[in-house]
Amino acid sequence: MCASQEKRVKRFLVSLTLAWIIFSVLVSIWQTEIVPTQQSAIAQERSPGISTMSNLTTKATANASTELIETKNGAATYVGRDTCKECHAENHELHSHHGHHKTFATTNDPSIVAMFDGRSYDSGEPYGTFTYHADEEGLFARLQEKFGERKFRLQYALGSADGAVTLLSLLPDPDGKTFAIEHRVSWFRDGDELRPTPQEDNRNPQTPADFFGLRHQGKVMEKCIDCHITRGTISEQTVVDLIPGVNCEKCHGPGSEHVRLARSSKNPPKYSVGKSDWDTESEIQLCGNCHRLPVTVSRSELREYPDELARFQPVGLLRSQCFVQSQGQLRCTTCHNPHQTIAEIPESEHVSNCVQCHQETNAQHVSCPISPSENCIECHMPARALPGLSVSFHDHWIRVHPEK
Repeated sequence: MCASQEKRVKRFLVSLTLAWIIFSVLVSIWQTEIVPTQQSAIAQERSPGISTMSNLTTKATANASTELIETKNGAATYVGRDTCKECHAENHELHSHHGHHKTFATTNDPSIVAMFDGRSYDSGEPYGTFTYHADEEGLFARLQEKFGERKFRLQYALGSADGAVTLLSLLPDPDGKTFAIEHRVSWFRDGDELRPTPQEDNRNPQTPADFFGLRHQGKVMEKCIDCHITRGTISEQTVVDLIPGVNCEKCHGPGSEHVRLARSSKNPPKYSVGKSDWDTESEIQLCGNCHRLPVTVSRSELREYPDELARFQPVGLLRSQCFVQSQGQLRCTTCHNPHQTIAEIPESEHVSNCVQCHQETNAQHVSCPISPSENCIECHMPARALPGLSVSFHDHWIRVHPEK
């Protein structure tokens, strides 16, 4: 090959190499910028509306944490409910009376100590009589017939003084993993009494810890705690980074970026549930994350619908014709102010919510032929008194009850 030919070949190879580099750069830009945008648009177009109960997804979890994702580079953090009070004083005051406000506490809390300290409860065989005591660390129980003076630490209190409080302990198993003991006895506001905790008790304790309560581990344990707190992580046998109670940021997400924008702008952008993509499905998913969704209930229970399902309000609501026919308009907040305890809302206000969609004078509405303007709840969403509980729950499967 002559020298001129070698030069032409080298120039060609250099040009080819440069072209390949430029092509690779363009492909990289297309993959990192254009494709995600297109995928996001496709995902939004395919985003499902309200569908059948079994098709509901975990959309609420994603929405609830949206602000943390969107402000990831800005390090969104929790600010606490008292910071929210700056602009939301009314909701802050309402929430302070809500059962959600105090759903989790350590047992050195004086109000929790007062419920148990100095009391005893006979759970019968094979357990015996629990006696309750308190020291600077909190509550502990003894089963003197079985274990003499040995103390069993009761670390956390879950529930609300508005209804009932159950105690929880975190312990290590032989492999060093954490498991929880849900104590066999709970405090009930009705009568200020200690009674058995409603739980699946096979009355066959295998270890000393089993005498004191029902064992939970893994996701069941984590979910139990998560639904009673705003933030916290189980580390060994302690809940760390704890923000107790179901407070503002449990539902709205970490608020630091929202607070920063609200303090620096007269018209801050919409946040969390105020955003345009927040819809009925998002709301029911959010509430149902702890108040239960149909996916957490067996098919046989859905068919037979035992009274116990009254505890799981979204399950009933989703099968109600009021919901099915509402075209996505009926949601939890149609009747509930999430910041306000239900005890402070008069029944007449709930009835008015029913009547506005069942007006006797509106030909397009289906009105009640028996009582078109009163007793809606008593007839169509009655309270159910459940075995072992002094607290009744309204059945949110809105329907005609033959017995009524």
